[in-house]
Amino acid sequence: MAFTLLFDGDDTLWANNHHFERAIERFCALVVGGEWTEQAVRDELDRVEEAAWHRGGAGKDAFGRNMREAAAGMVLPGRLPAVLAAVDAIVREMETSAVALMPGVVPTLEDLGRRHVLGIVTRGDPAEQWAKIDGSGISNRFTHIEVVRDKDEATYRRLVAAWGLDPATTWMIGNSPRSDILPARAAGLRAVYIPNPSTWRLEHAELDPADGGVMTLAAFGELLGAF
Repeated sequence: MAFTLLFDGDDTLWANNHHFERAIERFCALVVGGEWTEQAVRDELDRVEEAAWHRGGAGKDAFGRNMREAAAGMVLPGRLPAVLAAVDAIVREMETSAVALMPGVVPTLEDLGRRHVLGIVTRGDPAEQWAKIDGSGISNRFTHIEVVRDKDEATYRRLVAAWGLDPATTWMIGNSPRSDILPARAAGLRAVYIPNPSTWRLEHAELDPADGGVMTLAAFGELLGAF
């Protein structure tokens, strides 16, 4: 049976979040002090990013704005200009445009593409995401590609309609329960969860172990045994 397999980009097809984690380490070292322990700094940044989830989009520039906002609430006014300049430098030095495919991606897609329709649904800054898609060397393997602002139920329903997909034979594959699995299931799709230890903390969410519409695999290459 032929399926439509939709893939997340960041940390599913290619590595991404480690760039942000390194930047966060630098940010914590920059502002930590007094009551602002490393854990407290990280929690405050998470709070700011959660508040900006739908308002500010995603990607390096949005991340930079969130770090600036978090810093403004944590450092003394006299220190703030220097800290903001350092934050801007951290963002400039992030190598988010470099594409390093996850293990097994190329041969797995080559095999799956012989039997199924493949697509990419990835969230983030359009310019950044398209640079990664174009630089990945695998874009020609996909029939459908879209960069979206939000991965919510409405987005998946829109794509199903736009691409003429059958939800019963369409699977969303990704590392993020919050963006890839839960909203896809709410839209009637099935889903494959491939955990990644580098997944952004805000992308974690509880999955229902009794949900037969979600398959959990340990590695990308295991898709060959499933499809």
